[in-house]
Amino acid sequence: MDQMIMKCMVFLVAVVSSCRVKSDFVTVKHVVYKGSIYKLDIPRGYQFTGFEAGVENENIYLYPDSSHIYITDFKHTPNANNIKALGDSIFQLRFQNEDLLKEVNRSIGIEVAKVLPDTFELLGVDKEGKYWKDVKIGKTTVGYSKVPEGKVPIYERVLSSFRRY
Repeated sequence: MDQMIMKCMVFLVAVVSSCRVKSDFVTVKHVVYKGSIYKLDIPRGYQFTGFEAGVENENIYLYPDSSHIYITDFKHTPNANNIKALGDSIFQLRFQNEDLLKEVNRSIGIEVAKVLPDTFELLGVDKEGKYWKDVKIGKTTVGYSKVPEGKVPIYERVLSSFRRY
């Protein structure tokens, strides 16, 4: 009987200990105007920088190797220069004034110009050979930049964890 209790205690300690293993990721949140909350699982070890302008917010998580993750409601994102390097037409499409374009199309009665879809993804390699990605979901954008090739899977995992809460 005492041996059985001891085995149960050892098992219980092992289970509790395994639950306390520290994850290499932490969940951060981004609050959007009108109350929507988004969450994202990002690697630990970042330096946080936040910007606010009226009802728009931008959160940047900077890492020691200069790579960074961002969540923003600003029209232009930290990857604006990388997107511009893809060409003017792509830049104009990505940063179009959607509300104005919808109104123009509605007032004319036909679709004069395509409105950016609700979800729009761009990616590439910058002039230093680092990877970047920009994903627009509604009025919020999440992305990364200055990521070395070997770390791209980690940053892809981060973007795939982006969710509305």
